[in-house]
Amino acid sequence: MDIDLGKIASIFGDRNATNLSGLVTGYSTDSRTTVKGDLFIPLIAERDGHDFIQDAISSGAVGHLYSHGTAQKNGIKVNSTIEALHTLANEVIRKLDPIGIGITGSVGKTTTKDMIRECLNPSFEVWASERSFNNEIGVPLTILSSPPETEYLILEMGARGVGHIKKLCQIANPKVGVVTCIGNAHSEFFGGIANTINAKGELVESLDRDSLAVLNYDDLNVRQLGSRTSAEILLYGMEGGDVVAENIMLNPSLKASFDLRSPWGSLEIQLNAPGKHNVTNALAAAAVAMHAGAPISTVATGLESVEISPLRMEISETPNGILMINDAYNANPLSMKAALSSLVSTGRKNLIAVLGVMAELGDDHISCHKEIGEIARSNDVHVISLNVKEYGGELVSSFDEAYRTVEDKIQEPENTALLLKGSRVTGLETLAQKFSK
Repeated sequence: MDIDLGKIASIFGDRNATNLSGLVTGYSTDSRTTVKGDLFIPLIAERDGHDFIQDAISSGAVGHLYSHGTAQKNGIKVNSTIEALHTLANEVIRKLDPIGIGITGSVGKTTTKDMIRECLNPSFEVWASERSFNNEIGVPLTILSSPPETEYLILEMGARGVGHIKKLCQIANPKVGVVTCIGNAHSEFFGGIANTINAKGELVESLDRDSLAVLNYDDLNVRQLGSRTSAEILLYGMEGGDVVAENIMLNPSLKASFDLRSPWGSLEIQLNAPGKHNVTNALAAAAVAMHAGAPISTVATGLESVEISPLRMEISETPNGILMINDAYNANPLSMKAALSSLVSTGRKNLIAVLGVMAELGDDHISCHKEIGEIARSNDVHVISLNVKEYGGELVSSFDEAYRTVEDKIQEPENTALLLKGSRVTGLETLAQKFSK
């Protein structure tokens, strides 16, 4: 949303910011990506963004906020730049008044966001970040970048502790809350599953009586959150609920077909996203869209054409015929189990998984990695463990060693399926590139 610099100065009460000129047409917290017309908001983290104000101005910033130092071109003084970012986002929410859709959960947030966007797009003006902007910086930036005609604003809401999602809800004031599933993710910061449940539950607790909570029936931790909200509740799942998938079948590319049953009608869906677990995400998207008034036929078209974000269940065949599942974007126990299930579902005889670390598990690190290793072995998956001995299997220390070890295990490429899975810090997409050559 475009805002005049003078209006921004008045929001923060900076009476010394005089002779301001210019219209803010974008917002940036990184001087390296600042473009003409941006308001530069220097945040303080590992480095102090105030050190890069001049760089941002040179890149075209029309003005900047600052909490210390002296004003440069069109500078506006604030007490805290991160709190100022939140204030500006809340100002935009109040002015535009879109229907905010908050999405949280231990896995599936980005894919569910992508699917909701596709299901709503033909019927409404929809805005969502192209990237996984789900924290105290990304959420307000997504809000600030929304066009004035936005009717539905889709926001991922992540958390690394109790209170984080509550803060995001105070900024965004969502009218729809979607919870995908709850399990061990970032448990190093949460301190146990009970705290994780409490943190994710902050989304439904923030909803008003005239709002909507869309909850995963199949996950008891999620389903029980219904007792913590006065909003209308809509359940989705494969095992029960209001919006249900029946007769699920996977094709050789691991994409599912299923019968969608809902209060708004029933229809067969050919989902354009691999993995049985993505059926659950599709149900969440369908529930949100149909409740909003999107026709079931439009929802079906959206789910059948959706393109999910990169490095999430990317299915390809290598030049020599190996079926490769590149699910290298991130990993926690829930997503690791889903990925292994997809590997087994390929029906290929020789199953190999190169597994990197599941980060930020804290005291659960050893037990969680051992559990995944045991699940893999029980399904006859040959594990190649990249610097994580707890998985068991063959321990390797580099991508090159992992590549050579996989090559040694392949007798019949056309009957081999390979999974690459690990947390973002592992960077397993590099290995995927080696196999694709």
